Amino acid sequence: MALIQCPECSREISDRVTACPHCGYPFKNDTVQESTVPQQVEVTSVKIQPSIVTKKFILIGSICLVALFVLFFAVKTYNEKQAEGNYQIAFNSYIDNLQMAQLIMLSGGSEAESLCNLTAKVWRNAIYKTSDSETDKYTKPGYSFVNDFNEALSNLYSDPVTVRKVSDIKSNQETVKGLIRDLQSPPDGLERCYDTVTELYASYKGLTDLAINPSGNYNSFSESKSKKVSDFMEAFEKLSAQIPDKLKVQ
Repeated sequence: MALIQCPECSREISDRVTACPHCGYPFKNDTVQESTVPQQVEVTSVKIQPSIVTKKFILIGSICLVALFVLFFAVKTYNEKQAEGNYQIAFNSYIDNLQMAQLIMLSGGSEAESLCNLTAKVWRNAIYKTSDSETDKYTKPGYSFVNDFNEALSNLYSDPVTVRKVSDIKSNQETVKGLIRDLQSPPDGLERCYDTVTELYASYKGLTDLAINPSGNYNSFSESKSKKVSDFMEAFEKLSAQIPDKLKVQ
């Protein structure tokens, strides 16, 4: 604030008054400092641009996400192909085991049928006093027929050749038993084969047991032998028809 002279009464007055306090002369307040007048400030719109770092993070995140999806589907495809390959291997291995069990049962069943046929022949010739080059050493070891067919059968089953045959059949039974145990969990699509191989095993077991331990009378033994051989061959052929070709491993 400064002192000025009133143009009317020439007295000193403040430059801030609007009229002279002495004479009342009016003033226009032209002396107000420009600095006291508030200035309008125009605010222009400012566009905030995303930083380069933010853009890089978004790009890297997108790339990582795509990579994860690619990796997921690659792993999924790999696992599916591996599972398919494992199935094919298991499928083919099961077929190998089926055929092995089938052939070993055929070998043991044939041996059992041969022994049953010889047993029936010795049994009959001992009853009817029939001479035969194959059975004479059992039915008439002393150049005369035995008094009872049981003696002839005892001669047959104590013969070293027969003892060896019985031992071979029992060994065959143990081998087949293990193979059947290994076949208890068939791969998908081979369930019917498992049902049939167990059916074949049942008829095989009946035939081989009959060869090892003949029982009944001559007629019942002969009938039982014929039925068991027939059942065995029927199941064998049924299984042969059911076993599919192996899968081509990728």
